Amino acid sequence: MKPKLVFIGASTGGPSLIKELVLSLKSLSYTIVIAQHMKEEVIPFFIDDLKESASVRVVSTPITVTLNEAEVIVCSKSSKIIRDGSLFRFETDTSKQIYTPDINQLFNSFVPYADSFDMKAIILTGIGCDGVDGAKNLKQHFCKVVAQDEKSSPVYGMPKYAYETGVADEVKSFEEIIQCLERFC
Repeated sequence: MKPKLVFIGASTGGPSLIKELVLSLKSLSYTIVIAQHMKEEVIPFFIDDLKESASVRVVSTPITVTLNEAEVIVCSKSSKIIRDGSLFRFETDTSKQIYTPDINQLFNSFVPYADSFDMKAIILTGIGCDGVDGAKNLKQHFCKVVAQDEKSSPVYGMPKYAYETGVADEVKSFEEIIQCLERFC
């Protein structure tokens, strides 16, 4: 059985939703990787708040992990993922960064390893289209893509683009996304 892995990308309107999502996780049996657009100087405070509040393990990048642990990994800067044997290194890479952190860059860096995982990519609220191209590339490796619906999105940009371009396999309310993560266990 392949290890389960969830990537989540969010932008404007996302911090409170990410916190609600992480706090809703009472137990976890897989890895969640989160890229939330934020000013670089604010991200450490956001991560510390999640660590203090959550009942699941929350860590931040840069980090080296197995990606089959029950934990939430939050990108502290734009990151790329590099496989090193059975380990995965999340390295800071701001060279091609458009956003902080850059969701497409994160998702695209994982494409070479995607076939080894049972995966979901979730595009939450935000302006623009970051994450959609990366999700499209992950989808080519049997990753299921979920976009947040308009009604529950504070800003319906990124999920709308995922839906309109046909990248999203499913469109769900924020509550349904939380339920989806619970069932993925």
